[in-house]
Amino acid sequence: LRPEQTAGKRHPYLFSQCEAIHARSLFPCQDSPAVKFPYTAKVRAPKDITVLMSAIREGTEQAESGSTDLVTKFTMSVPIPSYLVAIVAGDLEYRELGPRSKVWSEKEMVDAAAFEFAETEK
Repeated sequence: LRPEQTAGKRHPYLFSQCEAIHARSLFPCQDSPAVKFPYTAKVRAPKDITVLMSAIREGTEQAESGSTDLVTKFTMSVPIPSYLVAIVAGDLEYRELGPRSKVWSEKEMVDAAAFEFAETEK
């Protein structure tokens, strides 16, 4: 989404929807639920953009000397079908829902999202 299409109107917003067979538009794969794989990823984005994936975020580092971009590394060690690979990037914040869960959204929507998912731990 272009910045003007987002709640905050400051930064662009990217999200994926790989169900049912759309992962093949992101990366070459056998796009079938029967084929499962672990994955790693490195995603480069401007420093003001938070990047998340359906994987463990391993850390963020400077892209290269002189660049303001950051590279975020992800690891999914459990084999998953391609339709579960997900990515989101934007002006994101989170709220803790409990010891095992958070909800992420744009600053303008995160409190409403936290309210909607408040009973997740139950």
